[in-house]
Amino acid sequence: MPFWDNWGSKPTELSTEQLIEKVVAQVSTNATSSEEASALRQRIANTISGGSAGADTLHNIFLDFGYPETLTFFNFWNMYRRFGIAKNIVELPVDTTWMEVPKIASTDVFERDVELLAKNLSFWQRMKGLDTRQRVGRYAGMFMRIRDNKSPDQPIEGKAGGLNALMQMVPLYEGQLTVSETYTDATEDNFGLPKMYQYNGGTVGNRNERNNNSFAIHPDRIIIAAEGADNGGIYGIPALESGYNSLMDLRKIIGAGGEGFYKNASQSLIFKLMDAASASDNAALLGKFNNEADDFMQNRMRRSLWTPGMDAQVLNSSLAQPEQFFMGALNDVAASCKIPATVLIGQQTGRLASSEDSRSFLSGINSRRENFSTEMVSNVLDWCIRRGILPAVDYEVEWSDLLALGDTEKLKNSESMASTNQKQFQSGGGTVFTEDEIRDVAGYEEMIEIEEEGEELPPKEVEEEIET
Repeated sequence: MPFWDNWGSKPTELSTEQLIEKVVAQVSTNATSSEEASALRQRIANTISGGSAGADTLHNIFLDFGYPETLTFFNFWNMYRRFGIAKNIVELPVDTTWMEVPKIASTDVFERDVELLAKNLSFWQRMKGLDTRQRVGRYAGMFMRIRDNKSPDQPIEGKAGGLNALMQMVPLYEGQLTVSETYTDATEDNFGLPKMYQYNGGTVGNRNERNNNSFAIHPDRIIIAAEGADNGGIYGIPALESGYNSLMDLRKIIGAGGEGFYKNASQSLIFKLMDAASASDNAALLGKFNNEADDFMQNRMRRSLWTPGMDAQVLNSSLAQPEQFFMGALNDVAASCKIPATVLIGQQTGRLASSEDSRSFLSGINSRRENFSTEMVSNVLDWCIRRGILPAVDYEVEWSDLLALGDTEKLKNSESMASTNQKQFQSGGGTVFTEDEIRDVAGYEEMIEIEEEGEELPPKEVEEEIET
């Protein structure tokens, strides 16, 4: 007979609390079926250990380690604002991405208008601000304020009418811009997307304490950026989510180290009676002395304490070296954000390792530029085209190559090519690289031969020679 029959109900009909009580009371003594007992143990273990099958069945990892069971924007915001490593996780990819703004290749008029947006509305700074904010939460929104004599909760109708129609571009955190209504009809084109946003001026993420406004904003006036939102929705993956637990561990280690050093440096004292037998005879005096000792320890202005019949000793403790624990948590954080630890905290472990880590990081940023950042810029430019702020023409977003060789590296490579030619010639062979190939690698233009003069000159000098 199943051992839960005498409970009067099946396990699926019991609450979690009731199930815990009954399993603790009976599973170890009344289980007649190993499968039944195993299933109950698994369910109770999943309930208290992380909430999913396959989790740690022996510990409540959230309770044991002090991790929050669920993460909200407030958790990410607080970690980002109060912990340097978390701040670098959010901002380092953004700073590197926008180290140089992209080139918008299009017609002269379109390029001129984009330059005017950059000058008058700080277009590229606002784009960088939007990028930073979307990495803190699941998404961020750019509030496009235009002159159409309508309240923000109204849709935009028709064309806004040129550059002057756009008043302001305001990047907002997820905490400032919440979804108040969503399209729920599966037959609609916008199914699952926001139907209305709510702007909360006085919430987390707002830097202006006097701005407590709250009002609705129509999706027509919002451009969403959400890294990791690959399902067509607006909800991406916060940059700090995967490594949040290890970031908490790093804060504990750093905080414990600082607190431990402070307490050791404060030199706590203990007092040992020279004649232990007199302790019981002088209990009242010892009580008074303890009060005096506490006052001495708390009042750092006092320089002396009278201790008759006592031997004062400094209580010291040796602090454990936390390097291995720190590096373990740091490596997990680095893996979660795909930034090498040497790049994340500026650690230099050797020129070769540092160079390889830097190139790996820059390669990732190149990919980020060509994919997410290009899409984000295009979303804003396309919005401006649809609203008549920019002319309706084709354009390209072009980024520089962060892995492009510098002048020193180019000259070094050309020197290696020339050396290869020399060695090949000395061994009786022909040249491997032509002069023009070497010049191209060094970053110079090809030589052009002038028949009248019998000289080889670069193109610019050729033009001057012809004019002469």
